[in-house]
Amino acid sequence: MTDSRTACPSPETSDTRPRLILLHGTRLNGAQWAAYGPALASVAEVVAPDLPGHGQRAGEPFSLARTVADVAALADKAGTRPVLLGGHSLGGYAAMCYAQRHPRRLAGLALIGCAAEPRGAGAWLYRQVARLWEAAGPEGMARLDHLYFSRAAHAPTWAAVQARGGQFRQIRAAWGEVMRQCSAQQLRHVSCPVLVMGGGWDQLHIHARRFAAAAPCGQVFTQPRRGHLWPLTHPVEVATALRHWIERLPLAPASGQP
Repeated sequence: MTDSRTACPSPETSDTRPRLILLHGTRLNGAQWAAYGPALASVAEVVAPDLPGHGQRAGEPFSLARTVADVAALADKAGTRPVLLGGHSLGGYAAMCYAQRHPRRLAGLALIGCAAEPRGAGAWLYRQVARLWEAAGPEGMARLDHLYFSRAAHAPTWAAVQARGGQFRQIRAAWGEVMRQCSAQQLRHVSCPVLVMGGGWDQLHIHARRFAAAAPCGQVFTQPRRGHLWPLTHPVEVATALRHWIERLPLAPASGQP
């Protein structure tokens, strides 16, 4: 993965801060985290790639396996510095897949708006929504997103996301992979602290306690009166919560263990 895919440039090799890799949600891109690099600069180097099929990588098919490989490459570039991983919505489920594959590689895992088991009636609902998104087409979805985000999202963040570009054609495929592969049980052997974050009104935070309990060292943080798009509507709040969490982590140089 090249540096052009990150929202925040890599610092000099003398940087001793932990590397925080942030993965964005569906229909967005790495610019979702544009405000987080400056907000977290005192505690971490923020790297925010575009997922396959999104942003500058819109021409690539989405794959959780490919995303895990991309995260592994970004983690390797941190050298001996601690590596933290966070993700929102689709990006959070992808982060769980990486943590399952590399249960002792991370110094911390933050999951935002992705603590709902993608099974049963909820899975059926998301399949229907994905079909509606596809039926609306890229132009229709772009209009709907602009109508909502231009009013609800943090204005500089939404402008950065728009400038990067989006993609709507792979929504059903991406969430199909999540529904087939993801669950709270992926966290059973993850050795690092796991923070399960979400808004009190977020439908994908309903199983937060289950996800936190599945991890050997998990905890829940719920922000009242916030919805699923909390990282976009209130980035300062989310960044503040992440900073407080990072400051309390027992960070040590990476061991290089898988």
